[in-house]
Amino acid sequence: MFQRVKEAIEKGKKFIVATHVDPDGDALGSAFALGLALTGMGKEAAVYLRGKAPYRYRFLPKPPVIVDELPREGYDVAIVVDCGDLQRVGDDFEVLKGCNYLINVDHHETNEAFGQLNIVDERASSTAEILYLIFASLGVRITLDMAVNLYAAILTDTGSFRYDCTTKRAFSIAEEMVGLGVRPADVAAEVYESHPKERFHLLCQVLGTLELFQHDRIATAYVTQSMFERTGTNREYTEGFVEQIREIRGVEVACLFRELGGGRYKVSMRSKDHVDVAAVAKSFGGGGHQRAAGCTIEGDVEAVKNRLIGAFSL
Repeated sequence: MFQRVKEAIEKGKKFIVATHVDPDGDALGSAFALGLALTGMGKEAAVYLRGKAPYRYRFLPKPPVIVDELPREGYDVAIVVDCGDLQRVGDDFEVLKGCNYLINVDHHETNEAFGQLNIVDERASSTAEILYLIFASLGVRITLDMAVNLYAAILTDTGSFRYDCTTKRAFSIAEEMVGLGVRPADVAAEVYESHPKERFHLLCQVLGTLELFQHDRIATAYVTQSMFERTGTNREYTEGFVEQIREIRGVEVACLFRELGGGRYKVSMRSKDHVDVAAVAKSFGGGGHQRAAGCTIEGDVEAVKNRLIGAFSL
């Protein structure tokens, strides 16, 4: 499988790297590391990033070329990372199909295999873990800037090495990145300890909506557009909220509902031990992992909540 990636990269001259909208640490870290690797190999490479990176990831070293629109022509190879569904790249995702070759690198169990080449390993802790193996097969030397991105990607997607997706290889890669000069305390401080005060004002309002269901095994909370307006925040400030709800003792599933407008809510789900939230998300047209998944549901918040809770039996 990696041999085909190697051949595509060696033959290609111009590359576009993309990931999903509302990118998390693995999405950005993987995309930036890949962009830096391709540039270091002498390739023309651009990373598509619509809008600014979320504030907690702006410290990540960026590749030389970042574009905010998907180019309609001129690229030999498109590589989409950490994205289970091509539509999640955002508007104009169809443009990527116009490239000569489309490569899909991901670790989501619900990946739709949309590429001409699909490198999907749901056993991997993160997409960054898969990219590390690809870099090794290509003989790519990992620079400090690449190392920071790979380390941050693995750190965040494993929940600081707490989630059951954490692999032996994830620890090994993290150790190697530290050996290349990554400072774990500095990365952790940027990701987890540099929040603006507005995030906590928003969190207070969100926690005010907290409810427990099914013998306190399911915890829910929601965030509305009016909450964003009152606190001067936006969706990126909610990252990590659902994980905090999951920390309640006895809770098996945590769900955060974020109002999108137009009578729709984005649902983020997390589970602790045995509930496959990806299966539930898929029943609503979403996807993800067994322990972390999401979907979009139409209706007011109470209707959406009731529909989702009804899909669980704990």
